[in-house]
Parts: sequence; structure tokens; C-alpha cells
Amino acid sequence: MTDVRIDQVTKYFGEMKAINQADIHIKEGEFFTLLGPSGCGKTTLLRALAGFYRQDEGNIYFGDQCVNDVPAHERNIGMVFQSYAIFPHMSVFDNVAYGLKARKVKKPEIQTRVMEALEMVELAHLKDRQPSQMSGGQQQRIALARAIVIHPGLLLMDEPLSNLDAKLRLKMRSDIRELQKRLHITTVYVTHDQEEALAVSDRIAVLNQGEIQQIGKPHEIYLRPVNKFVANFIGSTNFLEGELFQQTIKLEGVEFPISIDLSYEGKVIYSVRPEQIRLKKTNSEQIGPLVKGIIKETTFLGEKVEYKVELASGTSIHIHEHAVSYRDLMNEGETIELYLNPEEAIIYSESGEEALNLHGTS
Repeated sequence: MTDVRIDQVTKYFGEMKAINQADIHIKEGEFFTLLGPSGCGKTTLLRALAGFYRQDEGNIYFGDQCVNDVPAHERNIGMVFQSYAIFPHMSVFDNVAYGLKARKVKKPEIQTRVMEALEMVELAHLKDRQPSQMSGGQQQRIALARAIVIHPGLLLMDEPLSNLDAKLRLKMRSDIRELQKRLHITTVYVTHDQEEALAVSDRIAVLNQGEIQQIGKPHEIYLRPVNKFVANFIGSTNFLEGELFQQTIKLEGVEFPISIDLSYEGKVIYSVRPEQIRLKKTNSEQIGPLVKGIIKETTFLGEKVEYKVELASGTSIHIHEHAVSYRDLMNEGETIELYLNPEEAIIYSESGEEALNLHGTS
């Protein structure tokens, strides 16, 4: 096991800067995820860790060792690819044993370690089967067993679940997280799936166009996104145009008191998650300044209801509510009052590049 330091790493492809001064410290035993849209640089950074790419600037450390000039096969990493990359002509056992044989491990130890790895991924009973006779989920387990059997100091996983169907993906991500915790192996995981990242990670780095936007625990990334890009990429949110003046924000003609540490006044972007908006249910309910809107769409999804609401300005927002009972459902065309909870909302500068009300929060 080891910690990993990515120190001001930059990587070019021609004139394009795929990674721009990435600076990350991944703790020993941590499950760390690189998250972002296609082309953001996350796989490039993973491949630099693996030694498949040589960065153009900066340094990479495994523990105290700078590995810039250490070839991939000497970095003691396990790698799980999106495409599984297993050998179709070999049995399950021989696929998992491949890395140990390449390292000249003795036959009795290979037998022991391969069976231990197959037990961990629940494939020991299929050790003699050919991969072509197995499902996608089972093939991914073979790839995982092959990566961990060599006892790597670092496990790298590049979109390992993207080829699986939705139900199997949920099962596999839970199994991967459980196995990683049991082995306490430092893991760097690449995905573009926000829910997957939130579910498996100790911490997440969100990337966009080669630059790290934010690093934090899953709840920090979701509840305290530092800029508009992160807020929009992680989950869903509503953006409203507002105006800030003297610790008051004006939205849809309604004024809300708000606490801002910075001396900023002028146009702002108000970001509030669909589940953070409250609907006024009764005439006697007092929940704060209210904004009026008309329900344009009601979508019942079992455990929750999604409302699309049009505000007076013509702006559409989305609201999520737990579906408690049939009588609580609101119909399309109804006029409603809603509370845009300023205590949970994030307020950004007009450009969307800076959160104005996160200073002093963790």
C-alpha cells in the first residue's frame, strides 16, 4: 500500500494541454475517483500514474519515490480496463495467474494466491471455465482478480463498469468498494458517472478541460460545489439569475436575506438542488419568502415525484419531493408557492466561476 502525490503535472498532446498542473495527494488506502465528462483528462492522468504516458511537466511520487522514469511494469500497479483485456484462449485460472507467472512466482504460491483472489470475487468454482462462456460481469471479476492477485501497491481502474447493464453495474460497484475496503488498497478510479463516483469514493477530483475544479468528499462535492461547472455536473440543479445587494438577494421579484462573506454586489447565479426546494402545502405554513409558479409537468417515479415548474419570469425549474400519499400529488396547471431555501443554496458570481457563500465552510 502506498500514498500517491501528483505534483503540478502537465501533459500535452501536440499543442493541446490535456492535463494542466494537476496537484493531488491520494492517501494510503484511499478510494480516490477522477470524475469528469469525456475528454476532460481523467484517463490521461490515470495513464500517467500507470506509466503508459510520460508527463511533460511535474512529478509523480509513490510514497517517497519519484516514479517519473520508472517503467510501467516496475511500478507495482494493478490495472482494470474498461474492455476487461482478458485472454479469451486461457482459462479463468490462467488469466488470473498471468501476472504472477510473469513475475516468476513459484507454482505453489501461484496456486494459493490465484485461488484466494478468485474466492474474493466469487469465481473460485469457475476456475477452469473459458472467459467466452461467461457473462460481462463475470469477465469483469476476472479482470479485477488478475489486478489484485499481484498484491499491487496501487490499483488503477479505468471506467471498469461502463460496459455492464444498469442492475449489474450497481452490484459490481458495491462489490468493488467492499473488496477495496477489505484489502485497504490505494485505488484510483476513473468514471464519468456522477452517481457511481458518489457511491464508491472516499474523495473525488472533478476535472474539466484538463484542470481540476474541486477535490473533496462526496457530500462536499454535491452540497458545496465551488463553481457552476461542478454544480451542474454533479447531479441536477436549478440556476436562477438574481441580484445581490446589502446581504439581500432578489429572485423573481422576491427579496431573501442571505449571508455573504465577500463584499460583492451585483448580478449573481443562484443554484438550488431540486430536493432542496420546498412547496408550501397549507395557508398557515410559514417557511419564509415565497415565489409563485405554475406546475407544467408532474412525473410520478414511485418513491419520488418530479415537478417542472414555470416561474413568473418564464424560467423553468425542477422540484423533487418524496411521494408520501396519493392526496399529496399536485396536478399540472396548479399555481403553487415555493421556498428557494437560501440556507442550502449556493450563490455564484455572474461568471459562475466563484461561490460567494462558501467561505469559512468545510
